[in-house]
Amino acid sequence: DAWITNSIVAKKTLIERCAIPSEQVFMIYNGLYSLPERVMPLNERPMIVLTVANLSPRKGYVEYLLVIQKLVKIIPDIRFVFLGKDTMNGKVQKMIDELNLSTFVSYEGFQKDVSKWYKKSRLFVLPSLWNEGAPTSILEAMSYSIPCIAFSIDGIPELIDTEINGVLLKKGDYLNLEETIIQLITNNAKAVKQGKEGHKKVSTSFKLSDTEKMHRKIFREIMSSKT
Repeated sequence: DAWITNSIVAKKTLIERCAIPSEQVFMIYNGLYSLPERVMPLNERPMIVLTVANLSPRKGYVEYLLVIQKLVKIIPDIRFVFLGKDTMNGKVQKMIDELNLSTFVSYEGFQKDVSKWYKKSRLFVLPSLWNEGAPTSILEAMSYSIPCIAFSIDGIPELIDTEINGVLLKKGDYLNLEETIIQLITNNAKAVKQGKEGHKKVSTSFKLSDTEKMHRKIFREIMSSKT
């Protein structure tokens, strides 16, 4: 009877590539149940760069580790934390060891509650290369006033406004990824400003209560059309 997507790009895909009538496709963004309270100011947090995403080839971890290998030589105090289920049979962990990055990169596996890592992170990076809707992890990072960096793929540009609440990069532009991480991890004023803008965007446009209302409205319309 109807399809609901969580990004504009996914809606377009259903209409243009799957030949589903546009009047049957609706878009509702993911929403957050609540916003965190009493969060440490960004410039007082340790120099941690967080990534919350399952370990899979499409998430770009292997390529990202090669960027990290360069970054730790430039900023020895920087640290990276990976959270997510491993679907690559230990390939990422093995690569961390092979590149001598175990001091700088911590893989914490799947975590039911990721809030404690968001609270102490200064920057969020999602290195995904394909197949992203509108990632909730980016919304969560923004709710903790963390600036976000990601490649401009799929629905991600619908969340990140480049140079406002984070930075969008051309897919596979690892040189600029390296430079952008350096800029935001070392320029507190810029990072704090972008983090505040991200928090503002989430608090006004991505509430779970609004998401629920929109679902209810669509369900009622569908049911009314069947009676």
